[in-house]
Amino acid sequence: MAKHAAKKVGGLFTAIITPFDDRGRVDVEALSKLVRFQVTKGADGIFPCGSTGLGPMLNVPERKEIAKAAIESAKGRIPVVVQVGCADTNSTIELAKHAEASGAYAVASLTPYYYKPGERAAIKHFETISKAVDIPLLAYNIPPFTGNNLSPSAVATMAKNGTVQGIKDSSRDLLHLLDLIDAVPEEFVVMNGTEEYALFAIMSGADGLVSGGASALPEVFKSLVAAQKKGDYKGAVEVQKDIQQIKDLVKPGPIAAYYSILRERGIDCGRPRAPMLPLEDADARRVVEGLRSKGFI
Repeated sequence: MAKHAAKKVGGLFTAIITPFDDRGRVDVEALSKLVRFQVTKGADGIFPCGSTGLGPMLNVPERKEIAKAAIESAKGRIPVVVQVGCADTNSTIELAKHAEASGAYAVASLTPYYYKPGERAAIKHFETISKAVDIPLLAYNIPPFTGNNLSPSAVATMAKNGTVQGIKDSSRDLLHLLDLIDAVPEEFVVMNGTEEYALFAIMSGADGLVSGGASALPEVFKSLVAAQKKGDYKGAVEVQKDIQQIKDLVKPGPIAAYYSILRERGIDCGRPRAPMLPLEDADARRVVEGLRSKGFI
């Protein structure tokens, strides 16, 4: 059976952080609150267990718990694309099947990470996942973290064969993204995952942005997508400048900073999982005060 296109994937998808309680366990209540926050602030979709969500640090049962809670909290109001990629194919398939059974709109998978099995093995990896589920599958390309890069030609081949219906590209290589957009069919979904050139990516044909920063500041990233959509390019450029200011403020540790910002905004997600450390108090104060001075919170 041919899979339907990933038509609902576009605009702003928030790569949400994973909340933890004071014992380091997944905090489902805080997660549900975070998802509801995203819905009310206008996010077009949720992307749990990605890099911002510390997916590779979580075990399989935890990732199932997060997927189920995110999907239930979204309540069908916005689509949920669950990031299921693991270093091995079998665990990835287990998570993909669980996400489908839980009601995910689609799943996304990292390329296999740590080891470098080569592009042919990566394509086989995606083919095996695709055959295991009936919902759309997106490839997730983030070579600075995985050590494996999917070429535009490989993605185009998988698109043509119906293996994947979209991609989240976090290559941090704008020319790579442009080549990718040019190589794939029109109905294929291309989501950009690099915030620093988000506006240019969308103007060049990307369907939207998957943003970790939106976990804490969804309004800012949503306003970029909205301004571009209505043709307010001057306004969109100003928002892109705002995003760069935010990126500069959170440089000491972006993911840790999102925990601090959300706590300031009334959503206590605990602290990031070790070995990642929370921000030092002075850095947390500087981030929050900087955002407040610029009117972001």
